Amino acid sequence: MISSDFRAFKNVLHEELGTEWGKLLEASYLVRFFESLRQHLGESFEQFRFLIINKNSRWSRIDPPIRGKDVVLLWLGDEEGIIPHELSGDFRLILKSYWPISESVGNMHPFPLCGSSAVLERDPIPFEKKRTNVFFSGNLNANRVDFYRQFIPWGGIPAGNLPLIARKLIARGLGTRCGRLLPRDFSASFPDSVIRFTGGFAQGYSPGEFAARLADARIALCPPGFTSHETIRHFEAMSQGCVILSSRLPTNVLYRSSPVIEIEQWSSLHWMLSDLLNQPSLLAEISQSTYEWWNKVLSPEAMASRTAKILIINQ
Repeated sequence: MISSDFRAFKNVLHEELGTEWGKLLEASYLVRFFESLRQHLGESFEQFRFLIINKNSRWSRIDPPIRGKDVVLLWLGDEEGIIPHELSGDFRLILKSYWPISESVGNMHPFPLCGSSAVLERDPIPFEKKRTNVFFSGNLNANRVDFYRQFIPWGGIPAGNLPLIARKLIARGLGTRCGRLLPRDFSASFPDSVIRFTGGFAQGYSPGEFAARLADARIALCPPGFTSHETIRHFEAMSQGCVILSSRLPTNVLYRSSPVIEIEQWSSLHWMLSDLLNQPSLLAEISQSTYEWWNKVLSPEAMASRTAKILIINQ
């Protein structure tokens, strides 16, 4: 049984929250990761210290409070996707989210974006009992303009040919005074679907309601985040066995050969969705493969097993 008490890990520290890292959005994933890692390493688990940081390299200077050959760094919050070569010699191992290249580099390896506790604490709904065909709820940011345009009447018009007022409204998003003139709810685009744009980050459903709606979805749309094509939504949707449609993702071990359906151009979204919804048996097969990928590659337990092997090899 996995412990849910983050305080059981005396050797885990967050750069800003200290020992109160249980307040993190990703706390459930991390607790399961550390519990499984402790099971793999046995008594040697206590020989290591673990440091968690959530910082974007564009805005924040990285100055870890602890370093050393006994310290494992988990860097979760850098959507810029840098590879921290300058930090590699300061730590036993660096596990980093937003890993942009296909291979690991020295003692630095890719790590999932985890997923929110609200989602990961839910049991997946069997595919045949899911009631929502297509689900998306999220902010309209600059990277999602092409995605957004697929749901509006003039979505097929090249961006350069859009009326000036329309281009300005989309560029400003839904959170501004002008942007509020844009339509937000496109749930009627497909039967039994929820497709909604919000005016800003975390301004849509409550965490619990978002988790319930995502779990109920057969297909989850995962457009890019503010900077990266990777989003926490990818990992949450995998944990719930959703079929995922996404922009192209890095070819590292987290995604390579995964069942994620990558879209080169969002202009193909409607026909791809229509085609998938007309093949329920194929959808069920992809859903099962997605959940298996989560368990085998991305889950806290899978990552703990991989991390333990790296630590043992490098002892």
